[in-house]
Amino acid sequence: MFDSLAQSIDQASAVQFWGVLIAVALLLLWFFYRGFKHLRLSRLIEDTPTSLIRSAHQGFVEFEGRVNALPGEPVHAPLSGRVCVWYDYSIDHLESRWRGGRRQSVWVSLEQGRSDAIFALEDGTGRCVIDPDGADMQPTHVISWQGYEKYPYNTPPGHSDFTGPYRYRERLIEPGDPIYALGWFETQADPAQKGLMERTRELLRRWKQAPEKLLHRFDLNRDGRIDQREWEIVRRQAEKEALREQGKEKPGEVLHLLRKPADGNLPFILSANDQAGLISDFRRRALGYLCLFVLGFAAIAWAFQERIN
Repeated sequence: MFDSLAQSIDQASAVQFWGVLIAVALLLLWFFYRGFKHLRLSRLIEDTPTSLIRSAHQGFVEFEGRVNALPGEPVHAPLSGRVCVWYDYSIDHLESRWRGGRRQSVWVSLEQGRSDAIFALEDGTGRCVIDPDGADMQPTHVISWQGYEKYPYNTPPGHSDFTGPYRYRERLIEPGDPIYALGWFETQADPAQKGLMERTRELLRRWKQAPEKLLHRFDLNRDGRIDQREWEIVRRQAEKEALREQGKEKPGEVLHLLRKPADGNLPFILSANDQAGLISDFRRRALGYLCLFVLGFAAIAWAFQERIN
């Protein structure tokens, strides 16, 4: 095998040899990039502390909890009809094609799609709405079966039907599934809460326009300025007075949202696998890509040595 390969390298023209070598080198660079990307993801997951929804800071966070559907019409997977909160699917068709003078059967993609419905993550301290748009989804429910029509009419009986020229595949996240989430967290106020915030800001602007009264009222240590601790007292007092003006005892509810980070360097991962399993999976992928890079680099070095000898 190696002798015939060495002979092919010797007989190839310069254009053929260097063209193949450059193409393989580019592929190896992609393997190298993917390997270190997966290593980085495993370290990021390992180093990011798990937050509770009730006390999470705004920004890039990690949550663990369970999935629940939001009120309204349930989401149904388009092929199996199963109730879920998220799905993606594909339909392939088995076709005969001529390749290299021989007829071969190949699966050709006909259709694929992905759910964009929002759903909830609950961790016992609160509820966070998840917008899955742009997420790296890793569900545990994967269904694959075959049939004789482009669109199956019934749910797969035990997923054991493996005959027919059409192949169906679905990946699902179902209500009650455990979920690991890594993404951008933000809290959005409802209209009542926004009104309270606007009233509070207006009071603070009004008080700042009368600095002498502000100092007399809130300069507790009488040093002639409002320090950070005193300013927090000012803010809380403004909120209390805004609440009285609004005629409420407490502000309205807020909406917690997890979405894809605007910074493209930060990942957005939603996985039904637990954190330890996810870290292990990313490390296995990283090892696989880096092994391919090393083997490919050795192959290039051997081919180059054969060429110049």
